[in-house]
Amino acid sequence: MAQPQVPIDVDPETGIWRTDGLPMVYLPRHFLVNMQKTVEAAIGPDGYRAMLYGSSDLSALQWCRAEAKTHGLSPVETFRHYLKRLSQRGYGQLEITSLDEVAGTATVTVRNSAFALGYGPEAGRHVCYVFEGSFGGGMRYVLEMAGRPGEPRCREVACAANGQPECRFELRCEAMA
Repeated sequence: MAQPQVPIDVDPETGIWRTDGLPMVYLPRHFLVNMQKTVEAAIGPDGYRAMLYGSSDLSALQWCRAEAKTHGLSPVETFRHYLKRLSQRGYGQLEITSLDEVAGTATVTVRNSAFALGYGPEAGRHVCYVFEGSFGGGMRYVLEMAGRPGEPRCREVACAANGQPECRFELRCEAMA
């Protein structure tokens, strides 16, 4: 089965790659995995997880806002489109397996995660927390567009690098204080 192509436009003057008008960077998987391992060695997995969450959340929110305008998608379609684009870029096969806008909850499944594959099953721990902020930001966009108050939080609850068949993430909306 042919996979849908990701549109990549390369500016001949600057060399900047764009998809749907957004500037992009194309990297090999081992670069991202090696960077994660190096930062974990320096500050620990918990420190890296905390550092990544906010920047990933904001980046996903910005991406969803831009893509919704570009494609005229509904908020939930935009979140699904975000995961589709991550899938097409080699991060794994990402899918929203449940989503309840009213409750502010969702479950996202990742099969063949680039990070779990890079670490391998011998890691014996969750290593795909890199996605947590990104999924939180996608859900933040859905809630923002619904006018729903609260803070979406995402947590990796299963990981292929920890012996699970796939990686799974749960999103819950916390009341804002």
